[in-house]
Amino acid sequence: MAPTTPGGSRLPVPVQRDGAWAVLGGAANRLWERGCFGLPIRDGILLTTAEVLNAHRLRGLPLPHENWLAEALQSHPELLFECEILDALRFPGEKVVLSQNLSAANAVLLDSRSWGLRWSRNVKPKDAEPLAEIRWFRASDEIDWEELAEWTLNVETGGRIPELLIVDEEHGVVTYRCKLHDPKGPLTDPFRGLDNDARRVVSRTWAESRETEGGYWLNIPRDEWPITGIGINLEGGIWVSEIEARIVSRIVNPTMPQPTGEIGIRIGILSDLLSRGTAVRSGFKYGTRWRAYAGLVGGEHAPWLVVPMDEAPTDWGEACLAARLAAGVNKHWLCAMSPVGNSDWRYLALERPPSDSRWTNPVRH
Repeated sequence: MAPTTPGGSRLPVPVQRDGAWAVLGGAANRLWERGCFGLPIRDGILLTTAEVLNAHRLRGLPLPHENWLAEALQSHPELLFECEILDALRFPGEKVVLSQNLSAANAVLLDSRSWGLRWSRNVKPKDAEPLAEIRWFRASDEIDWEELAEWTLNVETGGRIPELLIVDEEHGVVTYRCKLHDPKGPLTDPFRGLDNDARRVVSRTWAESRETEGGYWLNIPRDEWPITGIGINLEGGIWVSEIEARIVSRIVNPTMPQPTGEIGIRIGILSDLLSRGTAVRSGFKYGTRWRAYAGLVGGEHAPWLVVPMDEAPTDWGEACLAARLAAGVNKHWLCAMSPVGNSDWRYLALERPPSDSRWTNPVRH
């Protein structure tokens, strides 16, 4: 018989079993049926250590004994952080099943790095596909952008949302989503799309260019300049930065060797964005390397802010700030990563989800 609860709760006191915590009796089944807590077993459910504390907070489950939390923190130092993540997801009613309990939902992970799966609060996991795969991090944790892009690709390919929950030093939780973007526009690809006449104009203009501090001035009106994705109007002509000038030089002389190192990465990203038909300008005013337009500059606002991976934030606190600032000006923040094998350049976005999917934990302090 399960131990009774001293505080009058209908849920029995958890008992340790097989490295987990068993809540026994018929009343325990409601934890799974209503909130997908734990793993159902023949005589109750099995909870992880974090789920014990989560169920204590949200469902009134008694703790195993008076000193349980202090003892649990010794063996599970991230217990409080993990519980905040569970609180953020389960407090509004979302159905969350941890990776080790997925057999109860007849579900599997698309990527083994995921911490759990999320279903809408209105469905039973056995009757529907999960909406999202979840990972969580502390704000101070370092980011491996390549690893994150790989996880995002695996999850998105399977039709699920790559969902991230970040917990800060005050134990507050915010929600973000990862998404691989494919920025494109209607402008002519300057490497493969220019006809012979346009190439002659570029070559002649480049040959007559004048070097300035930080770039080159081209003596040609904007409406006659074939490479519409780069260059700013200046003194009746076009001014291009040093990086842009290298791209113009490569268009004039395609056999020119590609620079390596940092300069090579900058040229590679900018060249890729131009080949996709976008117009690119400095992102200095937004704290990024570039802003990219899905068309000519001067029409709609630039939807993308782009940074090379080596300039991207190194921890989640910085990354969340960058993404939030981008969202505040209605733009997508993109981390540009070099091709892998035969792939193209990759653009990974960190985005705030819709307002009805921003999970945060109840404030207790």
